Amino acid sequence: MRFALNQMGFPEQRLDVNVDLLAATGYDGIEPNLTADGPLWDDEAVDELADRIDAAGLDVPAVSTTLHWERTLSSPDEETRAAGIEAGERMIALADTFDAGAVLIVPAVVDEETRYDDAYERALESVRRLASVGAEYDVTVCVENVWNDFLLSPLEFAEFVDEASTAGPVGAYFDVGNVRRFGRPEQWIRILGDQIERVHVKDFRTDVDTIDGFTYPLEGDVDWSAVVDALVAVGYDDWVTAEVPPYRTAPERMPPRVRSDLEHIFA
Repeated sequence: MRFALNQMGFPEQRLDVNVDLLAATGYDGIEPNLTADGPLWDDEAVDELADRIDAAGLDVPAVSTTLHWERTLSSPDEETRAAGIEAGERMIALADTFDAGAVLIVPAVVDEETRYDDAYERALESVRRLASVGAEYDVTVCVENVWNDFLLSPLEFAEFVDEASTAGPVGAYFDVGNVRRFGRPEQWIRILGDQIERVHVKDFRTDVDTIDGFTYPLEGDVDWSAVVDALVAVGYDDWVTAEVPPYRTAPERMPPRVRSDLEHIFA
């Protein structure tokens, strides 16, 4: 396995400073997020960051974003969907520059205004459009399991990935902690199998049925031994990226501690 840290956990504001910090801490990769007003919209800044990452001996497992919670790919509003597609296309271009090979997207959000069946069809169309662009760059569009009231079983998740893959490379960005609230991640892993292209890790306390239940690996109720066994069983031996926040106090101490715990879990 190779270990990375998502931007959610960066202790410093500037991306380039975090590159050096993660390299010194022993990480193999750094996962940046495309934000609404961040530097990843600036081609010159992106090229400089790519050079900095390469010089530090790091790789980029994927490019992620939170924009698809607002610029939803399943929105009934055509302009909103178009904005989500634009963000996805930018992520694919970034992944090409960073030689990441993958992007992370939230395919849909089901809410009072968006029925489940409508969300499915619009999300499928949007992901296929992005997959066709990804095919041009050899970048896989990875759908993540998140708390969006969508694709609530591994069987449905696998079917969605299969349907979307007719237009280009689509896979699963499997988040271990996101599943634990309503399922068992080791079961999802065995069902999704080789559809899993990337893995996010965090833990979850099942006695807290809200986002406050999320915590650092080894501090919740995920059966990490079962997760590792399942990943071995399906032949996954690639990126494991921690998606956890920095500590409120001494944030610079979180990355090395989590890196050490990942080594303990997956070694």
